[in-house]
Amino acid sequence: MCGFDSRSVGVVAAPSDVNPDAFEDGSEPVVTFVPVEGTDLYVEVRGAGTPVILIGAADEDTEFYRGIADRLASDCEVVTYDRRGTGRSGSRGWPAGSARHADDAAALIEVLGLDDVTVLGASAGGLVALALGLRHPDLVRTVLCFEPGLFHATKEGEALRLHAEAAVEEHLDANPGDWSGAVDALGQAAVSSLSDMSSLFTPPVGQEWFARRADTNAEALIRGDLLLTRETFDLDAVSDCPADLRFAYGTASLPVFRGIATHLAACRADLPDALEGMGHSVFYHPDPTANYIRSWL
Repeated sequence: MCGFDSRSVGVVAAPSDVNPDAFEDGSEPVVTFVPVEGTDLYVEVRGAGTPVILIGAADEDTEFYRGIADRLASDCEVVTYDRRGTGRSGSRGWPAGSARHADDAAALIEVLGLDDVTVLGASAGGLVALALGLRHPDLVRTVLCFEPGLFHATKEGEALRLHAEAAVEEHLDANPGDWSGAVDALGQAAVSSLSDMSSLFTPPVGQEWFARRADTNAEALIRGDLLLTRETFDLDAVSDCPADLRFAYGTASLPVFRGIATHLAACRADLPDALEGMGHSVFYHPDPTANYIRSWL
């Protein structure tokens, strides 16, 4: 059971800006700001039971994961938060690497008094989750890394990273400060080998809400998460980590992410988990994502 300080601030999302996959009758979260090294993190907690923490990419604030959290809150204590530099959290010390973000998550676990935590990290949040497992294995039970952007792990991944970064740099040279346009350039570059030329970040029909909300944190993605995807991890440390590390990919996602997940799982003499029909963004798939997390509780 978590413990909060006195600065609980209530519920933040206005009715018009609520995740379309949220439960209409879902319980409202307890909201607080948790002090970590040099700044405060905006945090929402729902439900009671086995503790679960959801960590997304820098352009994905807590509301992105409300659909998943609502589905878990019936029997889990679900923690979502805005990472340092994102949304309502502070930005001192940002941009930051995966180690800083992982230490933030560890401080969050300790301040909230959570034990035996299961963590799901997706995309760049998967890098943060992996760093959390490596740096603080005593604080977590299972770390589920869904399509972490560890592009240096494969030749195809590194080629994609370089191509995507060049597209972002070209766009910002021509359009300084256009962070949303840079995200679109990044997404299109990531799938430029595909015939439909759709963006990695293009939402499914009916899910345009996510794209509109992501625009508010586009700068955080470009200035923050691109730094994370340049990082290298000690794969021997991944192999030897005492925490239970799992790697997963979506069968409808870009093949490069399957390659990365497969490579990382092989470090553990294991195979990655294949989530049928899922793409890169787990929040578009709240039911299978919640079921996947439950399968590891």
